[in-house]
Amino acid sequence: MGGKIYISNGVINLSEYISSIDDLDCYNCWNDEETQNGYNYRFAKSFEEWSADTANSPRFEATITRVSDNKRVGTIFLSSGELPDLAFMIYRPYRKQGYGTAAFALGAKYCLENLGINKIYAGCYLDNIASVKILENCGFIPHPEGNIYEKHYLTGEDRVQHDFIKYSKSP
Repeated sequence: MGGKIYISNGVINLSEYISSIDDLDCYNCWNDEETQNGYNYRFAKSFEEWSADTANSPRFEATITRVSDNKRVGTIFLSSGELPDLAFMIYRPYRKQGYGTAAFALGAKYCLENLGINKIYAGCYLDNIASVKILENCGFIPHPEGNIYEKHYLTGEDRVQHDFIKYSKSP
């Protein structure tokens, strides 16, 4: 299985991200068309380029592991920037099985209780109905002040990444 377990719900663990084990799966997920659409980002790096890029190293990163068989089903990470932004990726063929919701709930709980922060942000596009539901189910609320207006990475059409926020305690 590998490293330290940060938090678990008995179905999935958020465990230590180990580059030598996890990088290839994560890289392959970045190459996935659905992932690129979800992040509004054209991914065009070789594995070597991507592995060497540490400019945006996350503040927290964990592998999402299924407890029943130790399968690595995704990754979750909190940005290292001024505004902590929580994001995740579920690998094919593990999508649409509830792992995203479970991982995001655990990730938000872990970050708010263990990293000395009192709020975290998350963003998604409203056409990504699954992600909107995950955010709502995990207690995130709309934060329109943080919405990002941008162009679609393929079509150039206007697109809005809607911002959401979760507080450790009610504001």
